[in-house]
Formats: sequence, structure tokens, C-alpha cells
Amino acid sequence: MDNATNFISIEGLKFFGKVNASISHEIKNILAIISETAGFLHDLTDLAKQGEDLKLSLLESCSESIAEDIQRGFDTIKQMNQFAHSVDVPIKEIKIFETVELTVKLSNFLSFSSKVEIENGDKEDKSILTCPFLMESLIYQILIFVYESIGPNGHVLIKFDSQKKDGTSLIISTPSNFILDGFPTPDIQRAAKFLGFELNINSSNQKLDIWVPYVSKEIVALEKELQINLKS
Repeated sequence: MDNATNFISIEGLKFFGKVNASISHEIKNILAIISETAGFLHDLTDLAKQGEDLKLSLLESCSESIAEDIQRGFDTIKQMNQFAHSVDVPIKEIKIFETVELTVKLSNFLSFSSKVEIENGDKEDKSILTCPFLMESLIYQILIFVYESIGPNGHVLIKFDSQKKDGTSLIISTPSNFILDGFPTPDIQRAAKFLGFELNINSSNQKLDIWVPYVSKEIVALEKELQINLKS
């Protein structure tokens, strides 16, 4: 398996660190905004003590702002927990749309991320047997490549096409100038190989088609390798 276990371990640590850094930065921003709003409330309180009129509209605005940021914090922590549990079982059945959606949300914590829209053309969220953590890492790396190509003001569309019975196509497209020089990187190629995914680039139509089999011989072989390493 071309040292799949070592690859997952090394690249996994890099991926885990990068995601955790972006999440901690997001939480820091949330706390900073809440702190500023709380400081403003303190100033309003001091003015009221001095006899100044206290406008209820300002209090209401501050309260709503704090509530919104607290909910944003809860959502961030929820996504962090979902991500953390993706390493619980190395190979398992997962919902592909749910996994891609989570990875997009994680990538949106990056300061240079573009706007991403996801369309599920299927009536249901298809299940695949895969390595969740490695799949998230692969999609994350691809999104970073796209973001760096089109910039934070760009728009990315991700669509699912399951016309074939043995898998689904994950189509990433953008109306912007999609520069694909240097893609795929060696790490992206290796991750796709271990998962049994196929990367097809259509430069003229500004599309990247990722073929995702529901079960691949590569993922079955990877599962056996990981089981052997766990026992040894």
C-alpha cells in the first residue's frame, strides 16, 4: 500500500494541526467580539450612573449581538467535535454529503476561503465505505488549492452526480479563472490513490470531477493494512 499508514499518520497530523489552528482562531475572534460588546455595555452602564439617558435600543442591539456570537461559538464547537470524532474508526461507512459539508465548513474558517455552495442532486445522502479522516483531508486540500486560485471573492459550486450505480461524482466548478497549474499535488495524488478516488480535470470548463466509489478495492486493502498494524 506504499506506506499508507505512515502517510495517513504524517499528513493526518499536519491536517489536524491546520484545522485546529483555524478553529482556535475563529473562537478567538468570537470571544474578542463578545468582549468588545460587553465593554460597550459597561460604558453604557457608567453613563447611566452619571444620569445620561439609557437607550433601550442599544441594550437590545448589544444583547442580540452577544446571542448571535454565542450561537456562532456553539456551531464552531459542534463542527470541531464532529471533526474530532472522524478519527474514531479508521475505515467505516459515512454519508458523503454530510462529510463534504463538514469539510467545507472547516475550510471556511480559513481567512482566504471563497464562498462555497453545495448542491446535492441525489434524493438521499449516499453512504460510502472510506477512511473519513483521509477523505476530509483530501477534500480540504483540494478546496485550499481552489481558494488560492480564485481568491476570497470567488465562488465555488460543489455538485453531486450519482448516475452510476457503483459511485458518485463530486464536481467542483467555478465561474472564475480556475488556474490548475501544479494540480494535483503529490500529497493529493497519494490520498486519492489510497482512497480509490479518481481526479479528472477539465480546464476548458473550469471543472474538477472527483469520482468517489461507494466501495473501492483500495479502501478494502487499506482497511486490512490498518487492522494488521493495529494488531502488531
